[in-house]
Amino acid sequence: MSFKKILVALDDSPSAPKVFHHALDTADREEAELLIFHCTTMQRVSEAVPLMGTGIGIDMSSSKMMFELQQQHLKKETERVEEMMKGYRQQAEERGVKVKTESKFGDPGSWICDVARSWDADLIVLGRRGHRGFKEVFLGSVSNYVLHQASCSVMVIQGHLPEEEEEKET
Repeated sequence: MSFKKILVALDDSPSAPKVFHHALDTADREEAELLIFHCTTMQRVSEAVPLMGTGIGIDMSSSKMMFELQQQHLKKETERVEEMMKGYRQQAEERGVKVKTESKFGDPGSWICDVARSWDADLIVLGRRGHRGFKEVFLGSVSNYVLHQASCSVMVIQGHLPEEEEEKET
C-alpha cells in the first residue's frame, strides 16, 4: 500500500519524538506529504489556572481575573506548541519531506479524525500511552477512538508503558 498524505498526531508525552520519527521515515520512504498535528485539551489549559472556589459567590473581579489567567496560559501554551511544531517541521524539511503543521484546541480524538478527513489523509500515525483498565476508562484513549472512527489507515506506535506495567513485563 502506498501513502501520499500522512497525518502525524503528536502530544507532549515522552514517546512523541518516537511517533514523529516513525511518521517521518514513512513519509520519506513513500515520498508522501506530512501533516504534523497537535491538539491542546481544555485540561491542559486549566492545569495552570488556580481553582477559586466552586463558582458560587465569585465576584466580577475574581471572575475577570480567572478569565485573564486562562487567556495568559492559553497564549503561553500556544507559543510552546508553535515552537515544538517548528522543531518537528524543521526536521522534516531537512529530510526533503513536504510538510505542513496544524494545531487545534479541544478533543484530540475528534480533531485528529476531522483534520485527517478534511485533508484527505490516507494514514494517521499516533502514539499510545499504554493505559489499561480504570486508567483507560477515566483518562480515555485517543488511539482507541481514532482506530474506530478514522476514515483511513491508522498506525499506532506503542509509547512508554506505565511503571507498574514495565515491572510486570520484566
